[in-house]
Amino acid sequence: MKFPLKKRKHQYYLLVSVSLIVLFFIGYRLITNKITLEAEGLIEVVIKQYAKEKESILQFDFNEFNKFIIDTQKIIESSDDLDRSELKNRLLFNSELAFSEENIDVSFVYFLEDNEVLDSYFFGSMDVNKNVLEKIKSLEDKNQVFDTILSLGDKTYYRKVIKHKLQDGTFVVFGYDVNLLNYWGYFSQKYIGKGGYVILTNNEGVCMLHPEIGYIGKYEASFFDKVSLNKIVENFEPHDYKKNKQVKVAATSEYLDLEVMRYYDVMQVGNSELILITSFPVNILINESINDIRRYLLWMSLLALLTFMLILAFSRSQLRSQYLKTLQYEQERKRLAISNEQYQQKNARLQLSQLRKKLNPHFLFNTLNSLHVLIGLDKTTSQQFVLKLSEVYRYLLKDREANFTTVKEELHFLKQYFFLQKIRFNNSINLSIVDNSEEGKALLKRIPFLALETLVENAIKHNEITKKNPLFVEVLIEKDVIVVSNNYNPRKGEKEASYSVGLSYLNNFYAFYSVNSFKTEIIGGEFKCYIPLLSK
Repeated sequence: MKFPLKKRKHQYYLLVSVSLIVLFFIGYRLITNKITLEAEGLIEVVIKQYAKEKESILQFDFNEFNKFIIDTQKIIESSDDLDRSELKNRLLFNSELAFSEENIDVSFVYFLEDNEVLDSYFFGSMDVNKNVLEKIKSLEDKNQVFDTILSLGDKTYYRKVIKHKLQDGTFVVFGYDVNLLNYWGYFSQKYIGKGGYVILTNNEGVCMLHPEIGYIGKYEASFFDKVSLNKIVENFEPHDYKKNKQVKVAATSEYLDLEVMRYYDVMQVGNSELILITSFPVNILINESINDIRRYLLWMSLLALLTFMLILAFSRSQLRSQYLKTLQYEQERKRLAISNEQYQQKNARLQLSQLRKKLNPHFLFNTLNSLHVLIGLDKTTSQQFVLKLSEVYRYLLKDREANFTTVKEELHFLKQYFFLQKIRFNNSINLSIVDNSEEGKALLKRIPFLALETLVENAIKHNEITKKNPLFVEVLIEKDVIVVSNNYNPRKGEKEASYSVGLSYLNNFYAFYSVNSFKTEIIGGEFKCYIPLLSK
């Protein structure tokens, strides 16, 4: 009797399994259309939110660029109460502040009378000075604030200029150039796109930001082939932001060569309007989402069928199978525990090395001693010294998820660190940085945290440095490697092996990530270290 009972029980399980699978597939068919509509609506909301986020970021950054124009206007408005010398000093200080911005390459102040230069102050490449002077002399003799986009060599600038007539009849011209390629490198690295991309143009349609940098600085008619630029600008209400609505059109992307949905927004920056264009391959995103959902439902149906079939087929060997799985799980758990312990040990060594560098008392005592001496000699340099020191320790004490940093960040830190050492050693140490990478792409790659500082510190620590025998350090950036070299003049009585003690951190780092191209050598009277660049 037991056999027929078990047979009927198995038949029951089979019938239930088949029924459930049929219900799964019927439900799958019925809800597919509903899923499609919901996916389209959800993606639409996500895209609009993404576009607004990018707009907020760009509007904030470009208004930050514009603040120096606003400050200059305030200075000029109060110029009636200032003598010429005080006015010059305030404008010059504001120009220096603008030039200190990371993405501003040039700033300038000119005083003109009858279109002739009375005084001029220029910060930046002198190759640009001639172009600036020509443009300024071509301006009309009236109060004006404007911006323009121009290309000089391999660089494209967003130039902001204010020209104002003073009470004595002379004109003051203040302005600066924002390097758009540099800013795009920063923006694209920090704010990675999620399925779409952004374009920024001025109110004349000239491209300011684009993922294909060849478009930057040029007018591209395809940006506005479906909707006119004038229509977008005319609908903008600068004093009632809530009334502004996104303009949405379907177009063919010149960048992706795909059908995309474009969203046009207008940003107010000072007295200028900038056009933000956000493009998304909507059909691809919707199809991918729907296909993912369909695939999940199909797998659920197949999994349900397989589950019931396995229950039916392996009912007699269930306990044994469970035991074998438990045993296998326990073995795997132990293996993972051992592997995780080894990883933690290696990672702890890397973190310990990093922590020791953060809290290096020798460096702190030396810098404080240098500052003590410097305060009595040069107050201005002392202030710079304190700022550089704060930047160094801010960088050192910043929390990081991993022991990585970009080449760009490490180079910036190295300059601050070397400034502090330069105060201590004066002209006895020298640093040169040469970038031979293609369009600075190597600056976005990663290297170990404090890699360059470690090598420079080693060079200072282990070499004899005098005025007659100064230390020369060169940082050469190639496509996939950074070569740090210095003249090799070891201190007397110091063993050659001690020079490599400070390199153990870098050696362990690359060994941990299975990178074997890290090496050091002494050749031709120079110590060289090859630091491999890691992609993201």
